[in-house]
Amino acid sequence: QVCLVFCFERKRNMFVTKGVLLILGVTSAHPALSSSHFLNHYSEVVWTDWDQRQVCHPAAVVQPDSLPQLVDLVVDAASQGLQVKVTGAGHSFSQITLTDPDFDGRAYMVNLDKLNSVIEFPSPDDMTVLVEAGIRVHELNAALLAAAPGYALVNTGAIAMQSVAGATQTGTHGTGRELGSMSSQLVGLTLLLANGTMVDLSATQHPEVFDAARVGLGALGIVVRARLSVVPAFKMKRVAMPYDLDQLLVDLPALNQQYERLQWYWTPYTVHATLLLRIPVPIDTDVTGCWPGDVQRSQELGINVTCIDWSFKTLCHEADDATKYTEMEYFVPRENATAFVQDFRAFQASVEDQSECKQDSTLKGVGATPECSLFAGIRYGKGDEMWMSQMYQRDIAVLSMIVLGN
Repeated sequence: QVCLVFCFERKRNMFVTKGVLLILGVTSAHPALSSSHFLNHYSEVVWTDWDQRQVCHPAAVVQPDSLPQLVDLVVDAASQGLQVKVTGAGHSFSQITLTDPDFDGRAYMVNLDKLNSVIEFPSPDDMTVLVEAGIRVHELNAALLAAAPGYALVNTGAIAMQSVAGATQTGTHGTGRELGSMSSQLVGLTLLLANGTMVDLSATQHPEVFDAARVGLGALGIVVRARLSVVPAFKMKRVAMPYDLDQLLVDLPALNQQYERLQWYWTPYTVHATLLLRIPVPIDTDVTGCWPGDVQRSQELGINVTCIDWSFKTLCHEADDATKYTEMEYFVPRENATAFVQDFRAFQASVEDQSECKQDSTLKGVGATPECSLFAGIRYGKGDEMWMSQMYQRDIAVLSMIVLGN
């Protein structure tokens, strides 16, 4: 009996295979998929995530170039009692990507980068796009903008290197008072089940499963196609402005009412904060170009940093980070966000030995001391009805704790 786990996690792909990266051919018979072949060589195959902290030992990393080949792989695995795991882009900080230790050498890790086509483009009469699961967010962003008259996803996360299926399966989110996660943009998806069959899900097709599958976390099957809602292409102005943390906490209620897309950062052990806004502008506004690093520049220089670009270029960046980092997130009810931040600050103040992390309050910028390159960010999200969503039936604030380095 096959143990099929779908764990497309977020963001980028930096897998290392010291051994076999199996590219399936055009035939339906796969003698290379013999379990005895891989069981004899599994110790040579090592998979790691993007910063090489999460490691597992599959029998092979497999990259099918068609949906029929993926189906054949699942059926083959079922006949041999092997685990199948889809890796996505390899950027999760948890172990969600990894094959189970009990299946060391008896699992296929599947990479769907070749299943990355746009199947159906939007039109003014149908504001949805149908894609293959492996398409990366940055590929979809570019394809939507290029499709006349131009379309866009209403919101994304901060990184565009993840696959669409991975981003939605894990509830990848950006920020927005009335905006949900990327999963909330799903209006339909197709799952490949462990027995090799496929099922279409939507609000009208198996609706009892749809809300479970939109944030599936690998529990229900392999997402092979996804249909997402889109909006007309739009531009935004992104503004990063320095702020005193105590004053920002006072101003936040009014700011949140004024601005839909608001997030902010601060450097723990200091009062230095940065407010980050994204404000829609007329479509004929000239593009200045937006690049990563606005928050750091605003903090370091003590000035507002502004840019204008197409929406997705103000929301996410499309290249791998040169700097490694580790991140965790707390999801709390939105109305408790300020109290949560104050509780966290009180906790920090209560720690007796702060010699490695307490920063000079006169210093500005992320990682003001090399011993503690820590910064924090707050984003917001709209509640939803997806069973395993972090935002299930509640509007949330998300506190991200980020430590530079690995």
